[in-house]
Amino acid sequence: MGDKKPDNGRTVYPGYNLLRLFTGGVLPRTFAALRVRNYRLYWFGNAVSLVGTWMQNVARGWLVLELTNSPFLVGLETSITWLPALFISLPAGVLADHFNKRNLMVITQALLAVLALALAVLYWTGVIRIGHILVISALTGVIIAFNSPVRLAIVSELVGRDLVLNAVALNSAVFNAARIVGPSIAGVALGVIGAGGCFAINSVSFLGIIVALAFVRLKHARPEPTGESLWRRIAGGLRFVARHRDMRVLMVMIAVFSSFGIVYLPLMPVFARDVFGVGPGGYGAMMAGLGVGALTGVLVLATISRTRHRGRILVAGTTLLGLLLVLFGLVRDFRTGIAVLVALGFCQSSVA
Repeated sequence: MGDKKPDNGRTVYPGYNLLRLFTGGVLPRTFAALRVRNYRLYWFGNAVSLVGTWMQNVARGWLVLELTNSPFLVGLETSITWLPALFISLPAGVLADHFNKRNLMVITQALLAVLALALAVLYWTGVIRIGHILVISALTGVIIAFNSPVRLAIVSELVGRDLVLNAVALNSAVFNAARIVGPSIAGVALGVIGAGGCFAINSVSFLGIIVALAFVRLKHARPEPTGESLWRRIAGGLRFVARHRDMRVLMVMIAVFSSFGIVYLPLMPVFARDVFGVGPGGYGAMMAGLGVGALTGVLVLATISRTRHRGRILVAGTTLLGLLLVLFGLVRDFRTGIAVLVALGFCQSSVA
């Protein structure tokens, strides 16, 4: 069908109806949460910060490999970063309900900026050792464990209940977009300004989210006191999961995926250098490939979010993820490896 004239009789250009479809329907629904001033500030500030974070992740992994030449220590460094979440996230989530979430986020982001700057200074002064990196990674992990529940909880306060799902989807999209941009920049930056420059850029990038939060206007509503202790509230949450079959299955799947499905990520610098024979630029391209696949997967899942077959999609994605991991372990060609990583990122988005 061709384009029609609007009611006022004026001639319109080709594609007029298609443009109206997107500007009047699809795009506004897709980016509905960005109409909210508070969330819009947060989203753009978060985008800046996430690009810096991914730059540091790439630079830190490559630096550990250069300093130690040990795949074990490369993996250990990442494990130390995420281990505190196992023990801190639950109590941190409960505590977050009793404090101003915006202030908590500003504090955690500022602390992360200081740690990133410390890495940069240690690198620039030439005294950095693996011990320094492991200690800073552990401290970073503790702060992230406190920050993550707050970051999730603040979304509902920014946009309101009706737009929470849309805001969560947009958060996922910007995370994966930064996962493309950050490693791509880091791959080039490592050869130009070194790991220290990447750490410094990450430190500055936290200003994006800190400044954005400074302009966010929120009313902090304290929850009604329940008389329950911190540990009783945590136990109540665990009992809720135990009583509901769907929640139990979901938690088990997340645990299995987190334990076995993403263990290849810390070893990306090892694959880049020792398997594919590429430098920092190739390593950045590999991480960006994962981001391309993940972002594509998020967009596809958002498009079919109303389908009745989400359970089947989850099972299929998990199965394909396992097969692709085996395939990636067998690949020795760099370009083929990138293609497999794109597919891995796509399948990973259906699970994570």
